[in-house]
Amino acid sequence: MEAGAIRRVAVVGGGYVGHGVAVEFAHAGFPVRMYSRAPQSSARALQEVEASLDALVAAGAVSAEGAIAARARIEPSTDLAHAVAGADYVVEAAAERLPLKQEVFGRLDALCPPAAILATTTSTLRISEIVAGLAHPERTIAAHYYTPPPLIPVVEVAAGPRTSARTLEITLALLRSLGKEPILIRESRGHVGVRLTTALRREALSLVEQGIATPEAVDAVLKSVSRLFPVSGILELCDLSGLDVLLDVHTSLQGELDARSAPSPLLTQKVEQGDLGAKTGRGFYEWSPERIARTRLRRARELARWLRPGADATA
Repeated sequence: MEAGAIRRVAVVGGGYVGHGVAVEFAHAGFPVRMYSRAPQSSARALQEVEASLDALVAAGAVSAEGAIAARARIEPSTDLAHAVAGADYVVEAAAERLPLKQEVFGRLDALCPPAAILATTTSTLRISEIVAGLAHPERTIAAHYYTPPPLIPVVEVAAGPRTSARTLEITLALLRSLGKEPILIRESRGHVGVRLTTALRREALSLVEQGIATPEAVDAVLKSVSRLFPVSGILELCDLSGLDVLLDVHTSLQGELDARSAPSPLLTQKVEQGDLGAKTGRGFYEWSPERIARTRLRRARELARWLRPGADATA
């Protein structure tokens, strides 16, 4: 089976990442079955699909006709065997818990056609951990998306020690056919982007905990400073700044940075209180349905602008 022979896609998990992956494949013309465990979660996943498509249309990234066609290609299912029947490429997007992912992959390995490729969107786990003990680990691979998947080009791809060359080649070719930018990396916890953004989040939380800055102030500074990163990246900026200068900065500051091995107490407290962010209406900010819609649209418009020809500042 070559990349062009992939005809049907299944997405296991219609949550934060999964529904966006389903939208991307559906917009590219693939029929997609999207599995959720219960009717309620399946209904929520479809609502997210429709909200994502609405935002893409409003941002000019997808035509109204294209959105209608993409929605029609997505079939919800609460029956895993039905969802993956006949699928050539299966994307697992379950919660980031190792026992759960191992259980899902064990079922997929038994249910899916022999030639099907099984990909995980894991953001923090190693593919070798997830597929340990499977009968056919050669057809498994990690393909980590960033949200919203239709608007972020990069996908981090990591092969396990028993992933076949064919699985890797087909996955890379398939992603490129979707207009993605697959980046091949060695498997590790967190890949590249999640490790970088986790370091940023850890320090942002520490700044708020210490009373150095409010959430609004932290975000205002980051929104301004981070304009540099799409232009130069972080290590290119190091060279431009001068590594001798940065050595002085690190010598002076690194001991002051948050180096705790456990998650932030502030983050833990908010989760324990049920303040989970936009999904519950409160996190570091208050979230009304109107604010959520405005923020998603603003994000979609800016990300869509970067996808237009001539918009890439790195060219």
